[in-house]
Amino acid sequence: MSSAAAPASAARKGYPFLDGIRGLAALAVVLYHAFLFTGLTDQSTEQLPIVGAIIGWGYLGVPVFIVLSGFLLRYKFERGARRYFRDRARRILPPYYAALLVSLALIALVPVLQVESGTAWDTKVPVTVPSVLSHLFLVQNLSGSWAVSINGPMWSIAVEWQIYFILPLLLLPLRRLVHPLVLVGIMTTITVLPPVALGVGTVAHPWLVTLFAMGMAAAEYAKGASFHAWQVAATSAWVAVVLLVTSFVRSEEVSGLWFSETVAGAVAALVIGLMARGQAEGRVSRTREFLGSKPLEYAGLVSYSVYLLHSPLLGLGNLLTLPLDLPLLARWALMTFLVAPIAIAISIGFFYLAERPFINSRQREVQRELKGGEPHLSVASASRPSASGE
Repeated sequence: MSSAAAPASAARKGYPFLDGIRGLAALAVVLYHAFLFTGLTDQSTEQLPIVGAIIGWGYLGVPVFIVLSGFLLRYKFERGARRYFRDRARRILPPYYAALLVSLALIALVPVLQVESGTAWDTKVPVTVPSVLSHLFLVQNLSGSWAVSINGPMWSIAVEWQIYFILPLLLLPLRRLVHPLVLVGIMTTITVLPPVALGVGTVAHPWLVTLFAMGMAAAEYAKGASFHAWQVAATSAWVAVVLLVTSFVRSEEVSGLWFSETVAGAVAALVIGLMARGQAEGRVSRTREFLGSKPLEYAGLVSYSVYLLHSPLLGLGNLLTLPLDLPLLARWALMTFLVAPIAIAISIGFFYLAERPFINSRQREVQRELKGGEPHLSVASASRPSASGE
C-alpha cells in the first residue's frame, strides 16, 4: 500500500461493514416495535398477519447485536482488565442512564404514559421502586416483572453488561482450553438445556452468552484461525440437537425465543465471519461495500441511541394517535412512516447530546469521515483490519 493511502486507512481500521449491519439491525427493531405498538395490545399481530410475517422478525436484531459484541470484544480484554472494564463502562453506561432518565421523565411528565390504556405500553407501567432499582443496577432481565418495564429494550443492555463480566471469568478461560467451536457447543449446552428444561431463568435470555461466543469464534476465524468443515458440521449438528430437544418444552416465561434467537445468532456469526475473513484476505465484495457505505455507517454510529430511546417515543406516539378513527392498516402506516421516523430523529438528537461525548476513537474517526474530513476508502484499499473495531 502506498504511503499516501496510509493516513486515510488509519481511519478505516476494523470492519466498516459492521456499522451497516448494526444500523440495519437497529432499524429492524424499531420497525418491529412500531408494529407492536400499533393500536391496542396484540391488535396488530392478530389483524395484520401479512405485515406481521414480514416485520415480526425484527426482534432478531437483538441477537445480531450480541454476536457483533462478541466479534468486536474478543480481543479487547488482552489490553488489560482495568482498561477493558473502564472502556466498556464509559461507552455503555452514560448513554444508558441518560436514556433511562429521559424515559422516567417522560412517564412522570406525560399523563397518558402513566396509566394503562389497553396498549403494549401497559407492560411499562406503573413505575415501581424495584423496577427503577433493577434498571439502575442493570439486572432487570432477571425478573419478568422488571424486564420490559419503563423502557422495554433496555433488558438486552443488562444482558450485554453481564456478559462483559462473563467474558474474562468464563469464556476466555474456556477458550484457552478448547477450540472456539467447541466453546460454542459447550455454551449452547449450558445456557439452553438447563434453563429451558427446568423452565427457570429463561426470561434472562442466558443463551445470548452462546451468541457472544459465536461472535468470538467469528472473530478468530476472521483473524485466520483454522475451521475445518467437519468441525463446523459437528458444532452445527450439536446446536441443532439441543434446539430440537428443547423445542418440545413450553416455557411460560419466554416461549421459543431461545430457538429463533440462537438460529439467528448462528447465521449472523457465519455471515460476519465469512465477510470479515474475505476482507482480511483482500477479496472485494459489493455487499461489504454497501454495508460500509456512508448512510449505513451513519446508521450504525447512532444505532445505540436509537435503540435506547425509540420505545417510549413509539409508545407515546401510539397513545397520542389512538383517538384517531383510523383503520388498523392506516394506523400501522402512521406509526411506521411518521411516528417511527420522528422517534429516530429525536434519538439522533439524543446521540449528539448524550452519547457522542462517550464514543470511542474509531467512531470519532468515522464521524469525522462522514463530515468529509477523511476520504472514504474502498474495502480493497483498506489496511489490515483489527478485531477491536467497536
